[in-house]
Amino acid sequence: MTKTKKNTKKNIYIIQGDDESIKNFFKAVDIFTTIQDIKIQKLEYKDCDILSNLTSNQKKILNLAKKHGYYDYPRKITHQELSEKIGINKDTILELLRKAEKTIFSKIFNDNNT
Repeated sequence: MTKTKKNTKKNIYIIQGDDESIKNFFKAVDIFTTIQDIKIQKLEYKDCDILSNLTSNQKKILNLAKKHGYYDYPRKITHQELSEKIGINKDTILELLRKAEKTIFSKIFNDNNT
């Protein structure tokens, strides 16, 4: 008599959305198939969030710089023009942008070199 080997392979699927969207997803899946042996776990991404290491001022300036085209190519606005537009000293703007960029790049490269 030959024993059949039980399939021990497990698949992990990540579904992202708010609670209502997740409920609707499972309702839709239930129409097409039966799900067996499911474990649902809520994940928080605090440690993975690159922006979590920035100060609130750095986040604010990065968002404003992006919104006004500072990171477009070619740039639609310089740091001096951004400074005039939002009423913050141009040296402060540049310092906040550079420190934020350094923090983001450090996080990206440190996380990928482990």
